[in-house]
Amino acid sequence: MPGAKNGSNRGAALRYAGLGIELAASVTLGAFAGQWADRKTGARGIFTIAGALLGFGATMYSLIRGLRSSGQDRK
Repeated sequence: MPGAKNGSNRGAALRYAGLGIELAASVTLGAFAGQWADRKTGARGIFTIAGALLGFGATMYSLIRGLRSSGQDRK
């Protein structure tokens, strides 16, 4: 049925529509937390970099986990 396939494509698109916002928010939050830690400890940016990478990694983990679970739902 052509309509059913189009509906499932829309559902998948909507499911991942906020991924860019989620990625930007988590990296920004991680960087701000890292800047705070850098100011408290006197470090020269290492916590900022680590926080941004941690935010990026968390988003990728969430994405991969979501893709795996959606792949299992199709079986």
